[in-house]
Amino acid sequence: MTSSQAAPLRICLLRLSALGDVVLTLPLVQALLDHLPGVRLTWLIERRWLPVAAHLADRVELYAVDGPRTLAEYRRIRSDFADREFDVLLAAQAKLRVNLLYPLIRAPRKIGFDSRRAREGQWLFVNERIPYADQHLADGLLAFGRQLAAGEPTTPWAPPLAADALAWCAALTGGERYILLNPISSKAERDWPLARQIELARRLAETGWQGRLIVSGGASEREREWSAAIAAAHPAGLSVAGQTDLAQLFALCAGSTVLVSPDSAPVHIANAYGVPVVGLYAVARSALSGPWRAGQYCVDRYAKAVRTLLKQDPHAVDWHRRVHHPDAMALISVEEVLAQIQYAMSAPRGRGQS
Repeated sequence: MTSSQAAPLRICLLRLSALGDVVLTLPLVQALLDHLPGVRLTWLIERRWLPVAAHLADRVELYAVDGPRTLAEYRRIRSDFADREFDVLLAAQAKLRVNLLYPLIRAPRKIGFDSRRAREGQWLFVNERIPYADQHLADGLLAFGRQLAAGEPTTPWAPPLAADALAWCAALTGGERYILLNPISSKAERDWPLARQIELARRLAETGWQGRLIVSGGASEREREWSAAIAAAHPAGLSVAGQTDLAQLFALCAGSTVLVSPDSAPVHIANAYGVPVVGLYAVARSALSGPWRAGQYCVDRYAKAVRTLLKQDPHAVDWHRRVHHPDAMALISVEEVLAQIQYAMSAPRGRGQS
């Protein structure tokens, strides 16, 4: 068989974890589809995030995983893949519960992270590694594609927005422009203090903003309480915490004029649709986990946090080092965020990601 007649690559991709991680995996998936003709791609993805990748179902096999959280789930995966063989396994996550899945997938090439990022023993289960680089999480994922000669995605990768979700968003906002504030992340240490978010809502008009403020969030008691308190501080504030499904969250992020958020999934969702993101960062670098290739509107106090709280040189610490300190996010002032919102309001729309 000549090279021009070579069978399409059979690739298994493992990337589970949080919603933001799934969104950041979409450029890699699109790059593989764009650059590898006829590729047969299987993506092991957490069941709860299947709607994010549903638009790929005609070109990608989406295999739903629950966690994995139980021995029964590992047994199910082992059984389902016992008679299957891939050309390449992309081990795109280094976490113990995921690392234990890699021996269950048959492939002669198992590509994982470099030795510095191959956490929790991933190096034991792979035989090839991507090169190390100080880079954004999304660029680190694209490096897996480059191992297979797949470069940048050449077609848009943001999921299409559902018509019913867009209609819901239009009814909610009455067609008015709105700034979206997502106040809480998955870890409390990344959250900007509530008192400052309330002050931001109260002073938002100082930026020249005359539209609505919508405050998003999950269904937990803390998220509902924070969102309600912040929304109440703005004359046209509205909390939708606990009231949105995935499709509605995507539509809400995509339709906003500006998103303000700490390190969380809405940062990556909004950025995928070209929305300017005022990301709030001090625990990690915005260049690592902020809006991909659009960090100019962020308020980043990571370097100050390393110097003042860790008593270390920010230029000398590891790229992935986190500042696990309760005072880190308090280094961000309301004035700084107001200034960046004003800057972001002047940004042209329609950039998107491709």
